[in-house]
Amino acid sequence: MKIPFVRQAPAAPSPVPHVPAPDDFSDHIEVALPLEYPYFPVGTFKFAVMSIATFGIYDLYWFWQNWKRIRNRTGDQLSPFWRAMFSPLWGFSLAHRVYEHAARARQPANWDATLLGALYLVLYMSHRLPDPWWLVCLFAFAPLVPILQTTRRINASAPAAEGDNQQLSVANILTIIVGELVFLLIAIGMFLPDEAG
Repeated sequence: MKIPFVRQAPAAPSPVPHVPAPDDFSDHIEVALPLEYPYFPVGTFKFAVMSIATFGIYDLYWFWQNWKRIRNRTGDQLSPFWRAMFSPLWGFSLAHRVYEHAARARQPANWDATLLGALYLVLYMSHRLPDPWWLVCLFAFAPLVPILQTTRRINASAPAAEGDNQQLSVANILTIIVGELVFLLIAIGMFLPDEAG
Protein backbone atom coordinates (compact mmCIF):
# COMPACT_ATOMS: atom_id res chain seq x y z
CA MET A 1 0.00 0.00 0.00
CA LYS A 2 1.45 3.30 -1.00
CA ILE A 3 1.49 6.14 1.46
CA PRO A 4 0.10 9.21 -0.20
CA PHE A 5 2.61 12.06 -0.56
CA VAL A 6 1.62 15.06 1.48
CA ARG A 7 3.11 18.37 0.42
CA GLN A 8 4.07 20.47 3.41
CA ALA A 9 3.23 24.10 3.41
CA PRO A 10 6.30 26.29 3.02
CA ALA A 11 7.65 27.65 6.28
CA ALA A 12 6.82 31.23 7.00
CA PRO A 13 9.80 33.50 6.37
CA SER A 14 11.59 34.57 9.53
CA PRO A 15 10.93 38.19 10.41
CA VAL A 16 13.64 40.63 9.35
CA PRO A 17 14.93 42.51 12.37
CA HIS A 18 14.24 46.22 12.28
CA VAL A 19 17.39 48.26 11.81
CA PRO A 20 16.86 51.77 13.08
CA ALA A 21 17.57 54.56 10.72
CA PRO A 22 20.48 56.83 11.60
CA ASP A 23 18.08 59.37 13.06
CA ASP A 24 16.77 56.73 15.51
CA PHE A 25 20.15 56.71 17.24
CA SER A 26 20.30 60.46 17.76
CA ASP A 27 18.78 60.28 21.22
CA HIS A 28 20.97 57.40 22.39
CA ILE A 29 24.49 58.22 21.21
CA GLU A 30 26.62 60.48 23.43
CA VAL A 31 29.50 62.18 21.69
CA ALA A 32 32.56 62.48 23.92
CA LEU A 33 34.00 65.98 23.74
CA PRO A 34 37.75 66.61 23.93
CA LEU A 35 38.93 67.54 27.41
CA GLU A 36 40.75 70.67 26.26
CA TYR A 37 40.32 73.42 23.71
CA PRO A 38 43.03 73.84 21.08
CA TYR A 39 44.19 76.99 22.89
CA PHE A 40 44.11 78.15 26.50
CA PRO A 41 40.68 79.67 27.16
CA VAL A 42 40.53 82.95 29.06
CA GLY A 43 38.27 85.99 28.84
CA THR A 44 39.73 89.22 27.51
CA PHE A 45 38.85 91.22 30.64
CA LYS A 46 40.30 88.58 32.93
CA PHE A 47 43.46 88.38 30.84
CA ALA A 48 44.00 92.14 30.99
CA VAL A 49 43.35 92.42 34.73
CA MET A 50 45.55 89.45 35.61
CA SER A 51 48.34 90.68 33.34
CA ILE A 52 48.47 94.09 35.01
CA ALA A 53 48.05 92.74 38.54
CA THR A 54 50.89 90.24 38.12
CA PHE A 55 53.23 92.64 36.26
CA GLY A 56 53.15 90.44 33.16
CA ILE A 57 53.64 87.07 34.86
CA TYR A 58 50.17 85.99 33.74
CA ASP A 59 51.28 86.63 30.14
CA LEU A 60 54.03 84.03 30.59
CA TYR A 61 51.47 81.61 32.02
CA TRP A 62 49.26 82.22 28.97
CA PHE A 63 52.17 81.53 26.63
CA TRP A 64 53.10 78.36 28.54
CA GLN A 65 49.54 77.02 28.39
CA ASN A 66 49.24 77.67 24.67
CA TRP A 67 52.61 76.15 23.78
CA LYS A 68 51.76 73.08 25.90
CA ARG A 69 48.50 72.57 23.99
CA ILE A 70 50.22 73.10 20.64
CA ARG A 71 52.81 70.46 21.55
CA ASN A 72 50.11 68.00 22.67
CA ARG A 73 48.04 68.60 19.54
CA THR A 74 50.79 68.58 16.92
CA GLY A 75 53.43 66.36 18.49
CA ASP A 76 56.11 68.99 17.82
CA GLN A 77 59.28 68.62 19.87
CA LEU A 78 59.27 71.91 21.77
CA SER A 79 59.57 73.12 25.35
CA PRO A 80 56.52 75.11 26.50
CA PHE A 81 58.46 76.34 29.55
CA TRP A 82 61.37 77.85 27.64
CA ARG A 83 59.14 79.25 24.93
CA ALA A 84 57.16 81.01 27.65
CA MET A 85 60.28 82.28 29.41
CA PHE A 86 61.55 83.72 26.12
CA SER A 87 58.09 84.83 25.02
CA PRO A 88 59.33 88.16 23.53
CA LEU A 89 61.18 86.08 20.92
CA TRP A 90 58.79 83.14 20.55
CA GLY A 91 55.77 85.42 20.52
CA PHE A 92 56.31 85.86 16.77
CA SER A 93 56.05 82.12 16.23
CA LEU A 94 52.91 81.77 18.35
CA ALA A 95 51.24 84.65 16.52
CA HIS A 96 51.99 83.07 13.15
CA ARG A 97 50.72 79.67 14.27
CA VAL A 98 47.45 81.13 15.53
CA TYR A 99 47.05 83.17 12.34
CA GLU A 100 47.52 80.10 10.13
CA HIS A 101 45.26 77.95 12.33
CA ALA A 102 42.55 80.59 12.14
CA ALA A 103 42.70 80.54 8.33
CA ARG A 104 42.35 76.74 8.29
CA ALA A 105 39.44 76.92 10.75
CA ARG A 106 37.70 79.54 8.58
CA GLN A 107 38.08 82.10 11.34
CA PRO A 108 40.42 84.48 9.50
CA ALA A 109 42.33 87.01 11.57
CA ASN A 110 42.56 90.66 10.52
CA TRP A 111 45.88 91.42 12.21
CA ASP A 112 49.53 91.11 11.23
CA ALA A 113 51.44 88.46 13.21
CA THR A 114 54.85 90.09 12.76
CA LEU A 115 53.57 93.52 13.80
CA LEU A 116 51.93 92.19 16.99
CA GLY A 117 55.05 90.21 17.84
CA ALA A 118 57.20 93.32 17.42
CA LEU A 119 54.88 95.45 19.54
CA TYR A 120 54.93 92.86 22.31
CA LEU A 121 58.73 92.73 22.19
CA VAL A 122 59.05 96.53 22.44
CA LEU A 123 56.54 96.86 25.28
CA TYR A 124 58.08 93.93 27.14
CA MET A 125 61.55 95.47 26.96
CA SER A 126 60.24 98.84 28.19
CA HIS A 127 60.71 97.60 31.77
CA ARG A 128 64.32 98.75 31.37
CA LEU A 129 63.25 102.38 31.05
CA PRO A 130 63.84 104.78 33.97
CA ASP A 131 61.10 105.80 36.42
CA PRO A 132 58.26 106.23 35.72
CA TRP A 133 58.46 105.24 32.06
CA TRP A 134 59.00 101.57 32.83
CA LEU A 135 55.31 101.44 33.82
CA VAL A 136 54.57 101.20 30.09
CA CYS A 137 55.57 97.53 30.33
CA LEU A 138 52.37 96.86 32.32
CA PHE A 139 50.53 97.15 29.00
CA ALA A 140 52.70 94.60 27.18
CA PHE A 141 49.63 92.36 27.11
CA ALA A 142 47.82 94.72 24.70
CA PRO A 143 49.32 93.30 21.46
CA LEU A 144 48.39 89.81 22.68
CA VAL A 145 44.68 90.64 22.93
CA PRO A 146 43.92 90.25 19.18
CA ILE A 147 45.72 86.88 19.24
CA LEU A 148 43.75 85.84 22.32
CA GLN A 149 40.44 86.83 20.75
CA THR A 150 41.30 84.79 17.66
CA THR A 151 42.08 81.74 19.80
CA ARG A 152 38.68 82.19 21.44
CA ARG A 153 36.99 82.05 18.02
CA ILE A 154 38.98 78.94 17.13
CA ASN A 155 38.00 77.35 20.45
CA ALA A 156 34.35 78.17 19.81
CA SER A 157 34.51 76.20 16.57
CA ALA A 158 35.99 73.18 18.39
CA PRO A 159 33.83 72.48 21.48
CA ALA A 160 35.52 70.91 24.48
CA ALA A 161 34.57 69.79 27.96
CA GLU A 162 36.45 72.53 29.81
CA GLY A 163 34.96 75.93 30.63
CA ASP A 164 35.67 79.23 28.93
CA ASN A 165 37.54 80.63 31.96
CA GLN A 166 36.03 84.10 31.92
CA GLN A 167 35.23 84.53 35.61
CA LEU A 168 37.75 85.57 38.24
CA SER A 169 38.34 82.81 40.77
CA VAL A 170 39.05 83.34 44.45
CA ALA A 171 42.74 82.70 43.77
CA ASN A 172 42.67 85.29 40.98
CA ILE A 173 41.10 87.89 43.27
CA LEU A 174 43.69 87.25 45.99
CA THR A 175 46.45 87.56 43.41
CA ILE A 176 45.02 90.88 42.23
CA ILE A 177 44.90 92.21 45.80
CA VAL A 178 48.52 91.24 46.44
CA GLY A 179 49.58 92.70 43.10
CA GLU A 180 47.88 96.01 43.81
CA LEU A 181 49.53 96.22 47.23
CA VAL A 182 52.92 95.65 45.64
CA PHE A 183 52.17 98.27 43.01
CA LEU A 184 51.14 100.74 45.73
CA LEU A 185 54.42 100.21 47.57
CA ILE A 186 56.36 100.72 44.34
CA ALA A 187 54.46 103.91 43.55
CA ILE A 188 55.10 105.30 47.04
CA GLY A 189 58.80 104.52 46.68
CA MET A 190 58.94 106.21 43.30
CA PHE A 191 57.48 109.49 44.51
CA LEU A 192 59.17 109.73 47.88
CA PRO A 193 61.92 112.36 47.88
CA ASP A 194 65.44 110.98 47.98
CA GLU A 195 67.24 111.54 51.27
CA ALA A 196 70.40 113.56 51.01
CA GLY A 197 73.28 111.25 51.93
